[in-house]
Amino acid sequence: MAKSGQKRTIDGAAGQDSLAALITLGTAGVMTFLAMPVIAAALVNVLGASERDVGLFSTIQLITLSCGCLLSTFLPRGQFRRFGIAALAVMIVCDLLCLIRPGWTVFLVLRGIGGAAGGIAVSQATAAMARTRNAERSFGLFLALQTVLSIVCVYAMPPIIGAFGFAAAYSVLLAFDILALALVATRLRPISAAEEHHAMPGNDLAGWLRSGGMLVSILCFFIGVGALWTFLALLGQRIGLGETQVALVLSISKLVAFAASFLPGIVGGRFGRIAPIVAAAAVLVAAVQVYAVAGSFAVFVLATAMFSFGWYVIYPFQLGALGQVDHDGRPMLAAAALTGAGLGLGPALTVLGPGGPAGIYLIATLAFLGAGLFAIAALLRPSSPAPILAQGS
Repeated sequence: MAKSGQKRTIDGAAGQDSLAALITLGTAGVMTFLAMPVIAAALVNVLGASERDVGLFSTIQLITLSCGCLLSTFLPRGQFRRFGIAALAVMIVCDLLCLIRPGWTVFLVLRGIGGAAGGIAVSQATAAMARTRNAERSFGLFLALQTVLSIVCVYAMPPIIGAFGFAAAYSVLLAFDILALALVATRLRPISAAEEHHAMPGNDLAGWLRSGGMLVSILCFFIGVGALWTFLALLGQRIGLGETQVALVLSISKLVAFAASFLPGIVGGRFGRIAPIVAAAAVLVAAVQVYAVAGSFAVFVLATAMFSFGWYVIYPFQLGALGQVDHDGRPMLAAAALTGAGLGLGPALTVLGPGGPAGIYLIATLAFLGAGLFAIAALLRPSSPAPILAQGS
């Protein structure tokens, strides 16, 4: 290990391979979430499931994913390869069993177990990526791969389901899980207990408070995303957009998100972390206001482009900032659980406002403001970054 205060990284191909393994591991953990719209539609169209059944399926996936993330906080720290392999093995078994067309109850149990394993996978990968030399770049690439695969799921899975039945949808997830397992097993090196102790000596009171501030910032961000993204299609329909136009808007949002996900890696630490987070939060708040006055397709596209841009810029910087102030590791492991919590709280909180679009815009605006303010509070005092482990460049 390097001496205290120094950074130790792996450069070159080995480092890139480690980063690729981590990004693939994390993406495998959320693949079931990325494919959820397609799977939910297939449940209704192929199996004749009711809306209640689809809601139960979605809830189980989100809750167990979050539970898996929280479970990671109780596991020995730094064992990214060990727990990544274990989580992927469980996910592969669950996907294989789903291919044999189990009954509805068994199917839900399998997806719950697989969801918890996915939560462990994504939290372990997130914690490891926070220790790379350019954490924002790592997280940006992580989001970029998710964007690409969400598009692949939309276009590749329906024909597979149509040809081979509903259960075949999990063949796509299975193939990606096997790829992730191969990369993690061959490209990710184990971390010794001594290295882990050096890298994560623990938080003092200030460290816990600042880590908590960043976690609240992340939660606020996803509350805003949940409030807005959940009702995006309905907001478009309210101003007269047809289904084709709404679908085009969503496709444009994916393209903007993919491009924006590379920006954090390019910007890196040139402007610190407060300025990019505040700027992205301001873009998100502005996007909500543009939605509020949108009366045409062009303005709605502009608002959605701003929303996607802010989304895929602020989150990598938030995670990088959390990695900066967290010298214990458990807050970073828990961060991934806030995705599901925020996405669920956002729509629920909209009913507390004036109702209708006004309630959506109010909650989203307050949430995005909170994301920026809590980040400022957490990052105002200078903080020395934790030593970087050899997990990619």
